[in-house]
Parts: sequence; structure tokens; C-alpha cells
Amino acid sequence: MKLQMIAIGTLLAASLAGCGNGVTSDPLAGTWSNQSCFGTSSKPADIESCSIALTFSEDLSIMLEARWISLAATATNPGCTTTRMVVGQTWSADHGADTFTVSGTGEATTARTDCVNDVDNQEAVATKEIGIPLGDTDYEINGDTLTVSSGALAGKYTR
Repeated sequence: MKLQMIAIGTLLAASLAGCGNGVTSDPLAGTWSNQSCFGTSSKPADIESCSIALTFSEDLSIMLEARWISLAATATNPGCTTTRMVVGQTWSADHGADTFTVSGTGEATTARTDCVNDVDNQEAVATKEIGIPLGDTDYEINGDTLTVSSGALAGKYTR
């Protein structure tokens, strides 16, 4: 009898080991990124490079991080990495309709680091320069490419 109970317990544990909240296998879960400059249609002249990372976490939080690296000899904030970040919101998805929904109030910050002139460095402070739009957003996933078709997050992202 004891051996049967151990066997049943082992089978139960093995069958439950594959269960979870289901998000880890969600097609949106993970970090998607591109080399766009958030909030602009093209890279500004005094910017060396940009990147955007959009993270759909397993705990259903969503995070947006946008980085702009300015040229070392530009007049304003030379060589700085400006990072704008939004946290504190949640996401859900309707994969049948190819939409994800963002809810909640996000907290947005901006910081400048690695500047040529130390005086230009800035700790993270609250900002309204960036945000994740609330509500439904249309998307399409094709392999490792996420295409957001409209709004502030519009563009192509890769894993």
C-alpha cells in the first residue's frame, strides 16, 4: 500500500510539473526589440543610435525601454545615453483577434548616463515624454518578428 501511494504521488507530481500559469508559452511573452527612435519617424541628426525594448513578462507586467545615444561631439548632452522607461502596467492578449490590451497606470522615467560632460548625467526622474497606450493594440507575430500595426508602439520588433 505504501509503495502504491508513493507511485501515485510521483505520477501526480510529474503530471503537475508541466502545469503553470500558461504565460511562458504565450507567443507574446519575452522581450521584443528594434533599433528605432521612440517617438520619431526617423533618427535625429545628433543621435548616434536608438533602441526600443518591449517586454511582456510572465507575471503579466509590461515594460517599455527606449534608449537614445547622442553623438560625442553634439552640442546638447554629448555622448549621453538617454533611457526612458515605463513600468507598472499589465497586459493580456486575445490571440484570436491578434490584439493585446494594456491596463493600469504606468510610471515613466528618464535618465542620462555615460555623458562626455559629467554635469549632463541625470538620475532617473519622472517624465511624460514616454508612455504605453492603454487599451487594445493590434499585432501580428511571424516567427521571431512582432509587428505592431498602430499607435505609439507601431513598428517591427524581433526577439
